[in-house]
Amino acid sequence: MPGPLEVARNLLPLISRHREDTESQRRIAGPVLDALREARLCRGTVAADLGGLELGGVELLALYELLAGAEASVSWVVWNNGLPCFFSRFLRPEARAEIFANPGWLYACSTRPSGRAAVTDDGYRVSGRWSLVSGCELAEWIVLRCAIEENGAPRMLKPNVPEMRMVWVRRADVEILDTWHTGGLRGTGSHDVVLKDLAVPRRHTVSPLDGSTLDGVLGRVPIVCNMAAGYAAQLLGMGEAAIAELFALAGNKPVVDPGPALGERPAVLAAIAWHRTRLAAARGQLRTAVAKLWAEAAVGAAVGAPPAPGAGATIGEVYGAAHIAMADGRAAVDAAYNLAGASSLYTSSPLERAHRDLHAMTAHVIAQPNYLEDAGRVQLGLAPVNPLFLV
Repeated sequence: MPGPLEVARNLLPLISRHREDTESQRRIAGPVLDALREARLCRGTVAADLGGLELGGVELLALYELLAGAEASVSWVVWNNGLPCFFSRFLRPEARAEIFANPGWLYACSTRPSGRAAVTDDGYRVSGRWSLVSGCELAEWIVLRCAIEENGAPRMLKPNVPEMRMVWVRRADVEILDTWHTGGLRGTGSHDVVLKDLAVPRRHTVSPLDGSTLDGVLGRVPIVCNMAAGYAAQLLGMGEAAIAELFALAGNKPVVDPGPALGERPAVLAAIAWHRTRLAAARGQLRTAVAKLWAEAAVGAAVGAPPAPGAGATIGEVYGAAHIAMADGRAAVDAAYNLAGASSLYTSSPLERAHRDLHAMTAHVIAQPNYLEDAGRVQLGLAPVNPLFLV
């Protein structure tokens, strides 16, 4: 029976055939979505006993890289499903079983703290509007970040630190606003969602402060740095695909101007060799760091225990490797786009799509320098500033 990576590789022709449908419909094309559900590729970070693939860290990177080389919107939605699946470790087991009862269900989330959850006797009343909720139209459950309110005021964990929780709600209970009109990542359907005074039981809310209730590696491995690594893997996949397209053009693009053909130009020849090597080096560094992180989690502390002293060192290595990979992926796409000349201008060109998608991806919070700055702080023996650095 083929493994998840082989299944994903076999889906690449289908994904490519429906690229224009994904683009024009601003959501994953129906046949591709059906195939993702059947293969459970959006459940890579879900335990096997809940219908998940329970992939290891390096396998996840390979999956995201493979899909991104064919269609960034597909890899983006698959990757985004990883965060709510990871965060389900903080649910009580019975709630987790409820939320993952159907192996065909997909998930979406927003970590923007733009909601309010007022305390009630048995849970919360939730209101708010969240933007950039990728794949919200496709999801059965949507996870949204809220500030907790009690007696009409924010409840504080300590001075200037409000209590925040993630709430799990059904897609049928949210209003989806058609706001995703963009150039890049158009197929992700990253619309705004709205809730108005929805009752949410406490069992459907989580905070990392609750502690994990899931044993095994998935219950212990740090979450946010794995998301950064998965983001970076997508850029590596896009970079590889862009250089491959430049390589193909170098072999067959007609000569229309005086001077050497594309495949004879020194800048093109050097770029192909340079970026292929840079991408390979970044991939190796990223996978090595992630493999180390998961190996440490496999023999880590008991469920619910705080991170071990020094745990931030390996986390910092993952963030550092991720940001190197991000930079090399971006550089490869930009170089291929620029060196291909007028061919890159047409929407029929994979380079045109990759260029748009790549620059949309750079707006994501995971690509911002604050995580890398905290990696430097940890290397100096200082505490990270970002409270999510160790999560």
